[in-house]
Amino acid sequence: MKMKKFERIAGVVALGIIAAAWIVGAMDPETDLTASLQQALPQAYQFKSSGGGIYAGYGNRIEGVPLVGYAAIARANGYGGPMRTAVGIDMSGNLTGVSIIDHKETVPFFNRIRADDYIKRLVGKSYADNFTPGEDIDTVSGATVSLGALAVSVRRGADLAADKGLGLEVYRSEIGIIEFGFPEILLILLFALGFMTYSKPLGSRPRGRTVLRWVTRLAGLVLIGFVLTVPLSIININSLLIGYAPHSRMGIYWCLLTVAVFLPLILTNKTVYCECICPFGTAQDILKTAGGGKLTLPKRWPLGLRWVQRMLALGAIAAALLYRNPARFDYEVFGAFFTLTGTVAQLAILGVVLIASLFLLRPWCNCLCPLRAISDYIRMLRTWGKETLRKPDR
Repeated sequence: MKMKKFERIAGVVALGIIAAAWIVGAMDPETDLTASLQQALPQAYQFKSSGGGIYAGYGNRIEGVPLVGYAAIARANGYGGPMRTAVGIDMSGNLTGVSIIDHKETVPFFNRIRADDYIKRLVGKSYADNFTPGEDIDTVSGATVSLGALAVSVRRGADLAADKGLGLEVYRSEIGIIEFGFPEILLILLFALGFMTYSKPLGSRPRGRTVLRWVTRLAGLVLIGFVLTVPLSIININSLLIGYAPHSRMGIYWCLLTVAVFLPLILTNKTVYCECICPFGTAQDILKTAGGGKLTLPKRWPLGLRWVQRMLALGAIAAALLYRNPARFDYEVFGAFFTLTGTVAQLAILGVVLIASLFLLRPWCNCLCPLRAISDYIRMLRTWGKETLRKPDR
């Protein structure tokens, strides 16, 4: 009883911390655009706002000098939230530079775009180009969503500067339409299989339920882990809490995934995703089978590690809300495992987790995963609510 009361008090305190972080984060001052405009239109020495995110650039510091081009501020949704860029074009409509004002992408993946001076390769392209990865601009392996956001943002900026600045006619429709396709269909099928393992006919057949669960797990490991590489992440939860819209081409996918994970948890207390679909959870199960996995921790350790898990998750959420960046405190190891991309800390954590998985049951899920901590919080609220409703009237 004392532990239950302590958990509820801690839950209220955590909610207060999250609310305070959200309020303070919302007071973030406006970014100074001077350096970004200069990088986008380097031949200009002074800028004058024309309204609507358009800035006219002039040749030197002397008044009355010729106009050398325009810079426009544009944005597009990436993996973690909006990416803002300053795009410069000269009087002929060619790109003079691109500056990323701010972004919400995970650092290891975004660093792939910064590598090899990728942004500099956009200089000289015409505003009329499509800026489509794999067609008229290069692709970056492992950073598809981030690169897509950059391409859309640059395209929007070039269109804006050409249209409102130079007065050129722009004939093309907006890109980034919400789509329903293979990822969404796959997700629905996986969750359908996962829910089947809880069905009454299979409930009386443990072997059949076990086989179906492993089929679902392996499908999730291969398709979500290695093919799509788009699992549910604390970054997605943080984006939702901040109020960022999901990347347009994956909007339906993220909505389906979020609802399918948390709605059953709220209604039935079951976590089909964690038990049957999570790719990294399956990878740990395979390692446990290979290594024997019969080691057990001392009795007090699991509870202590569970509170470490919860504190880390709270820190990740609070940092995201405070800095308005969903990936500000990202310690998840999914990307490090499936794409070999991560920070030094993430790679180090991954190494420890993989070794521990040979001896323990899902050490990442049980000791570190922030989604498990969020699930625990929802369970606590669910139990608290049910107990409150059951109290007799006095």
